[in-house]
Amino acid sequence: MKEIKIRYSKQRELIFNNLKHRYDHPTAEMIYQDLKVDYPHLSLGTVYRNLNQLVETKQIKKLDLGDTMVHYDGNIQPHMHFMCNCCQTIYDLDNNDEKIIKQFEKTYKHHINVIDINMSGICEKCLEKKAA
Repeated sequence: MKEIKIRYSKQRELIFNNLKHRYDHPTAEMIYQDLKVDYPHLSLGTVYRNLNQLVETKQIKKLDLGDTMVHYDGNIQPHMHFMCNCCQTIYDLDNNDEKIIKQFEKTYKHHINVIDINMSGICEKCLEKKAA
């Protein structure tokens, strides 16, 4: 695999650091709104361009969870995602990749390198609201 090299950029560093300290799986627009308070000259196009470069260099993950918006995740360690169909909150779920991989490889006779599982449903908070 060819290594992609990109030059240092202060804007990319700001965007990356913003994302690394978040757990809400923001969209590019959310990151832009967050940063433009302190960096009014930052453009939304710059945010998109730098997020795409960070995805390309595998420093962050791009999540397409079917809600018409692309979300980003600064946690590149293997994990699953759950998106609530009611409140649109995205949760990180720990998983046991090794167990899942062994089960699928035994069943389907494929060699699996990466698992990327996204689930949707109704979160605990929304279920509690509906029950009340």
